[in-house]
Amino acid sequence: MQKRLIFLCLIKSVFLSQLTFAGKLENTAYTLDRDDGSSITFYLKKLPKPTENLLLLIQGSDCNSVYHNNTINNVFSASLKDKDVLTIEKYGIDKSLSWNTDSERNDCPQNYIDQDSPSQRVKDIQQVLEHVMAAKQYKNLVVLGGSEGALVANMLSAQFEKVTHTIAINGGGRWFLDDVLYNIEHTSMDGSDESQKQGFIGFTQHILNSPKFDLTMSGHGYRWWREMLEIDQTEAIRQIDNPILIIQTEDDQNVSPKLALQQAQILMATKDNILYKAYPNLDHGFKRASGVSEAHRVVGDIQSWLNQTLD
Repeated sequence: MQKRLIFLCLIKSVFLSQLTFAGKLENTAYTLDRDDGSSITFYLKKLPKPTENLLLLIQGSDCNSVYHNNTINNVFSASLKDKDVLTIEKYGIDKSLSWNTDSERNDCPQNYIDQDSPSQRVKDIQQVLEHVMAAKQYKNLVVLGGSEGALVANMLSAQFEKVTHTIAINGGGRWFLDDVLYNIEHTSMDGSDESQKQGFIGFTQHILNSPKFDLTMSGHGYRWWREMLEIDQTEAIRQIDNPILIIQTEDDQNVSPKLALQQAQILMATKDNILYKAYPNLDHGFKRASGVSEAHRVVGDIQSWLNQTLD
């Protein structure tokens, strides 16, 4: 069970953290104080000339600084051509945390483990957006997130009326539990997937039926696990009225493409603001079986969709 849960960090790790590209945008760092006295760190890269567009990029669940995420800063930042770019660190993290893909890294800040959760991220993002947009009135606020970042993007768009466009990438289906079980089925190498699935179901029941207790599992604490297991992503998306692009790769082993499609079909039956786009033969990180990345093609498709839907 411990071994399986250690691996689960990959379930909602955004594909944006899995790809490697050269270079880095030089962002200007700012801080805002939370009500509890801690600081939110965010980065704003502004064009030399004024623009009406703000692109917010939301990273996944890994314990890393978004400042060092080359894929976010150099690849998916190109999803919108004429824009300022905003990225926001998670609770307890700033750029002093070096890049490390090990989910069990021993230098992950304790404040992050204790406080990070989807709702905390949404709260922080809203605070930063209110601050940034008070200084400059953007006509379009485009929010893009992948995997857990997709969930956060959907939650934010459901609550923050200034969002004009939402792009949710490889966010899976309605319930986190179902996506975890899908992952177990598709990554178990020793034929023990049924016992592992039952073990995780038991873990889920324990989390949902117990008061808060000390927990650090796969780089996350009790608060993160509880929220991830409770959130109904379908209902979050149902509350969004702005244009939404949902992207799902069909060879994704982290989240279920089938459940993602089912969710989209349910929502599109009553909503006309959703476009669902599937990518056959690509994995969670937009790579083919050969290892060739198609991320830039996906970015091009996002650009085309935004060109059609932006005012």
